[in-house]
Amino acid sequence: MSARVETIVLTCRTGSVPAVVSTLEAPLTACAGFLGCWTTELGCLNEIVLLFSAAPENLVLPGHEAGIERIDRQSWSLISDTHPVPGAFGHSYEWRVYDILPGCEEKVTALMDAALPARSVVSPAYAVMVSVDGVSRLAHVWPYEDLADRASKRRQAVETGAWPPKGILPLLGTMKTAILTPVSYSPSH
Repeated sequence: MSARVETIVLTCRTGSVPAVVSTLEAPLTACAGFLGCWTTELGCLNEIVLLFSAAPENLVLPGHEAGIERIDRQSWSLISDTHPVPGAFGHSYEWRVYDILPGCEEKVTALMDAALPARSVVSPAYAVMVSVDGVSRLAHVWPYEDLADRASKRRQAVETGAWPPKGILPLLGTMKTAILTPVSYSPSH
């Protein structure tokens, strides 16, 4: 059985993200298994992405009164040798989530697993994972120093043929991407 992680995405009302991030600091930094906290810089704005090796059952998150409009929890199974750990990896993280077409989960996992070694030569992934519950999804998270570093490494990966994994695109549905910035207390930054 592969390792698992859990994400919690908090969608906040406009203008409330700084206050919610501040409110989260004490409870998150006290949690075992807390791996990261990022806010969206580009993409669907006003989101806070939390990553845990396993989110504690007793974690109390701010509610509607603090500016939280929606809380989405997702369990994931990690692919290949990606095992997110705390550390300094970059100032910009690209978070991509794809819907996997019905019946294509095993093929998508195998193609990602096969492609990751060549792609990791250009830049290693922070996490690559498939959903365990809910809608069948693939997600990958790549740390970069900044957006220029991201553009350079993505261009290199495509030009060398290391990315995207050969044959994967027809197996995927819609895609959502965001550029995330770690908050000051994030264990992964």
